Amino acid sequence: MDAGVITFILYMLLILGMGVYFTRRVQSYKDFIIGGRRFGPWVSSFSLISSYMSGYTYTAAPGMGYTQGFSSLWWASGDAPGNSLSFGLLGRRLRKYTQMLDAITVPEFYEKRFKSPVLRLIASLIVLVFVGTHLVGQWQASGILLQVTFGTEYFTGLLIGGVVVLLYTLLGGYIAVMYTDALQGVVMFIGSQILFWLALFYLGGFGSFVDNLAALDTELVTPWGPGGEYFGIWAVAYPVLLILMGSLGYPHITVRHLSLRRPSTARKAMLITCILVVLFSFAYYLTGGLALTILGEGLEDVEQAAVRLWFYLLPPVLAGILSSAAIASIMSTADSFLILLTTTVAHDLLYKFISPDALEEQRTKWARILAAVLGVITFVIAIDPPALVFEIVIFAMGGMGLAFGIPNLFSVYWKRTSAFGVLLSMVLTMLIYVGGTVMGVQPLGLHPFVAALIVGVLAIVLGSLFTEPPEAEEFEEAADYVDLPEEVAQEASPQTQFQAESALALLVGSRRSPGGGEDEGGEIPPADPAPMPTDD
Repeated sequence: MDAGVITFILYMLLILGMGVYFTRRVQSYKDFIIGGRRFGPWVSSFSLISSYMSGYTYTAAPGMGYTQGFSSLWWASGDAPGNSLSFGLLGRRLRKYTQMLDAITVPEFYEKRFKSPVLRLIASLIVLVFVGTHLVGQWQASGILLQVTFGTEYFTGLLIGGVVVLLYTLLGGYIAVMYTDALQGVVMFIGSQILFWLALFYLGGFGSFVDNLAALDTELVTPWGPGGEYFGIWAVAYPVLLILMGSLGYPHITVRHLSLRRPSTARKAMLITCILVVLFSFAYYLTGGLALTILGEGLEDVEQAAVRLWFYLLPPVLAGILSSAAIASIMSTADSFLILLTTTVAHDLLYKFISPDALEEQRTKWARILAAVLGVITFVIAIDPPALVFEIVIFAMGGMGLAFGIPNLFSVYWKRTSAFGVLLSMVLTMLIYVGGTVMGVQPLGLHPFVAALIVGVLAIVLGSLFTEPPEAEEFEEAADYVDLPEEVAQEASPQTQFQAESALALLVGSRRSPGGGEDEGGEIPPADPAPMPTDD
């Protein structure tokens, strides 16, 4: 058997083993969704990086470098400030505010912060649309990577990735996702550095790399790129702002802040993330240019450039490890999205709005049906995807950055922010961004994202000023730098706890009924909580 295949199998067994191990540590709904708020800076940073990069890093980013050369680094320039400022600007305040309000999802935080169930409903629907869109890109990336790595058909690779993700999701939960993502982040970081510097050495250094790239097309070594795509301040501002706002608005990134051990942990995580992402993201965009100079022009699918370079330059075992980390990272991001979709359906929609008084069996049945439908729809779309991974991921990132990035910042930094201001900002940004992108319209000559960002900020400010000030009794304390006492907001209300236990039964297959009852299979005694690893 090929060494790369053996390495892949062993790596996947390790990841699945970690999933099984940490599943035994899930004792509550909060454990499953936010890990019981127990993660330190190193695990949080590496997990965020792995989850953020995912399939985009191995397919889309090198594909852009392959076609755009150095100008693709405009996209990389938003990664480090976006991810580190996500911890720095939002991490501490969101972690503290959500604990005070006993909120474990972003839509729930909006409802409790602004006393608006309607806002929770709208936010939940936006999560479903854009997280579902992003999930299409993850299915697609898994199909591409398995196709190149093992020579499978695209659909076969897609199917393998989908089945493993579904199994992994049932096994894992948030605790498993955090620790497996952290491991994958370490492997991704080390592997990307080895590949980048080995490719540079193969070409004879950075100067030789520039000369070879310029020999193919001089515009590949300019900041404005082939055809002058990035010529002008607004052309450059678009990728930087989109990546920055996307990092502040991604729900699966935001939940990393909610799960920090304490609010002050965010400061350490910010520094670690900044250093790692600077070294990581720039290397992977440049990997595409290196692949162009080493492998040559004419790749049928440019998003296969980095994977093909692995097997061209690296020994089979090392290439197998990188392949394994890439595929496992995609799967971890995909299972985070599936958990997020299921949680949104179960916690923020089904139990809150549709059937709050329904019996547990009815809730479980409909939540499973709705979550399965969403998974199947995204999988079917990925069979014949409407665009490249890059285009799908960037569209979803832009939508979530506008819908949640703006409200996230204003909700923790401006006490005067009102529910109407947030709602107006969400609606207008979605109309401008989605409408402009689909129809190919650029309002006032601006990219739809930039135009929507300007309108969104104005809408949240003006909408808040022209409405009654919200009741935000906890705002000042949430903004304070002092961590909350351990006993604050540790227990949910009885109704929330009932919903939490019902959702836990849905998500991890618990047979215990809400309220401590038992089902027809008999009572299963609760396991003693096991101590969790620490990285402080």
